[in-house]
Amino acid sequence: MRALLPILISTLLFGCASQTQTPLLQSRQVETEKITLGAVQSQLHEGSSSAEVIAALGTPNIVATNPDKTETWVYDKMFTETEISASGINLPFSGSVSGARAKSSRTLIVTIKFNKAKTVESIQYRQTSY
Repeated sequence: MRALLPILISTLLFGCASQTQTPLLQSRQVETEKITLGAVQSQLHEGSSSAEVIAALGTPNIVATNPDKTETWVYDKMFTETEISASGINLPFSGSVSGARAKSSRTLIVTIKFNKAKTVESIQYRQTSY
């Protein structure tokens, strides 16, 4: 019975610790899913407020204060897709399956410069695929 007590306590502590981190990770994942080229092009324009930018894209990865006391926000997102096509027979304990794997990556960098009135002055973006 005494041997089970440390296991029970550690299980309870581990369970509590993992539950507190999960909502934070999920909310950041949902936030980064907002950053798409379509969202930038359709929802943002010169004159948009910082609140409108946050509503459309979430919080930026980088915020820089310029010498003229304006801000530049940078959003940087990387997408990785892997496609696997397997062939052959997959038996338990067989060790390997023959097939092909294709991996592609895309990046999207959005730079938003605000003016002194704290509205969008310019929007620049770069999307790459490789």
